[in-house]
Amino acid sequence: MNQRPTQTLDFWQSKYQVTDQAIEALYNKFLESGEPAFVDEVGLFFVQQAIEAEEQAIRAELQQGKIYHIDLSYEVGDQLIFPHLDYLIGTVASIKPGYNPSDGDFSILEVTFDDRNHTTAKFAADFRSHHILSSTYEEEAGDGGASEVQKIYGKYQRVIRSKVTQGLQQNDEFVHCDSQWFLTDLLIDVPVGLLNIVDAAIDINAGPLNVDALIEQLELQKNGKITDAARFSVNHRLENDPRFFNVGTEQHVLWYLDRLKPPQVIAAPHNLVVDDQLSFDPITLPGDLTVFLSEIDDENTPPEFLKSASDKEVTFVLNYPHRRSGTLPVLPAVRQLLPDNNDALLTLQLIDSQSGEKILTWYVDQYNYIYGLGDWYQKYQLPVGTFITLKKTDDPLEFIVEFAPQRTRQEWVRVVTVRNNQLAFQMRKRAISCSYDELMILGEEGSEAVDALWKKVERNGTPLYTLLVNIFPELVKLSSQSAVHIKTVYSAINVVKRCPPGPLLQELSKHPSFVWMGHGYWTYKPSAK
Repeated sequence: MNQRPTQTLDFWQSKYQVTDQAIEALYNKFLESGEPAFVDEVGLFFVQQAIEAEEQAIRAELQQGKIYHIDLSYEVGDQLIFPHLDYLIGTVASIKPGYNPSDGDFSILEVTFDDRNHTTAKFAADFRSHHILSSTYEEEAGDGGASEVQKIYGKYQRVIRSKVTQGLQQNDEFVHCDSQWFLTDLLIDVPVGLLNIVDAAIDINAGPLNVDALIEQLELQKNGKITDAARFSVNHRLENDPRFFNVGTEQHVLWYLDRLKPPQVIAAPHNLVVDDQLSFDPITLPGDLTVFLSEIDDENTPPEFLKSASDKEVTFVLNYPHRRSGTLPVLPAVRQLLPDNNDALLTLQLIDSQSGEKILTWYVDQYNYIYGLGDWYQKYQLPVGTFITLKKTDDPLEFIVEFAPQRTRQEWVRVVTVRNNQLAFQMRKRAISCSYDELMILGEEGSEAVDALWKKVERNGTPLYTLLVNIFPELVKLSSQSAVHIKTVYSAINVVKRCPPGPLLQELSKHPSFVWMGHGYWTYKPSAK
């Protein structure tokens, strides 16, 4: 099967360079359209240019001789073109008879190649058996059409994109914004005075604005219409002004003010920060305990231990650190619902399924959480342990957030307080209006005292073991079986120290005072220390 150079990885990696002719063709394309293009569109355009240049070179070479096929006859002096050798041209110097038992009689051509210092090579001719170099063999040759361009670009996209970007960056006539390119001379002027209007518009809106809304504010429409050139020009101007940053995706640009960025998205709330000393090695964990890694929803658990979920929605249990911080955990199952943000901040609109109200939230990919749900938790008095569901919509930046409501009733739940500088737990009645995990539900009294204890634990570097020794008797006394489920221990320990289930299980399993009872339950025997 004969492959043209443009159909090979070696060509795009080692031989292809963006030529002056391709640059000129792209320049003219931008002049004609007056619109920017995404880097993949430019890549496809350059592939088309390369294929056309290759076609022209092949047509020129074909005029110099005959295409070599193993089943045809030739004469001394014939000039042959060898497609399978990158279209090398050689001259038949001599012809000798050949034979082998499986294929019978054939001819042996001795061919001289001028391009290779008159080196010679031997080729078969008059060959009657089926062969890949036969004239009747169906080749997978490119036709240079749209399908061939798409096929080549799709196969070598990463390499071609890199070459395209490098080639355009070296030319001042082109300018880029995110993954789009345009002509510098076609940029619409956006003076500083207009940027001040953008600043004020976003401030008044108290939330991000898309580029179309800003263009309308700036009155940059052309004949009453918003053009892609205007969008690119405004986006490019804002991208290079430190007052503004994009809190949307490349396809759905949303502009916000850097000075209005919530502090909770610059640095993770302290309740969500895991102590570097809490290491976890899954290999050291007994096999019958690893199953519980997937039963507790924690964004810090290695992905391979967490449950898979639908690509449309995911339900998880709200833990204390996220309830207190007004955040949602970005579990692997949640992440697959969210748009790719390349580690940048994104604003997401979460739609309250009960009221239809839109809640402005922040997706902080670096620390695996979505911030901005504190008021929503408070509005519905959602306790730790609530089942929360996140659902996709047709808009990649909008999601439905919901809990399972139920008729309000008084129920006995564990309530945490601080007594004698330690956590204490009691069973008390609380009004509950949602579905929840009975093993993880937790009420709280005296949040300021809990915060003070958290800071003390953090300041003193109190070991996890010490905290467990203090907490376990408090939890055991609330159980008629004198045993506590790992989910309950996890929910309780995270009130005073951020601790994923892995390090927690590891700590429990290595101390004889904590006794594994099976089915997720542990008990505490101080005498076994």
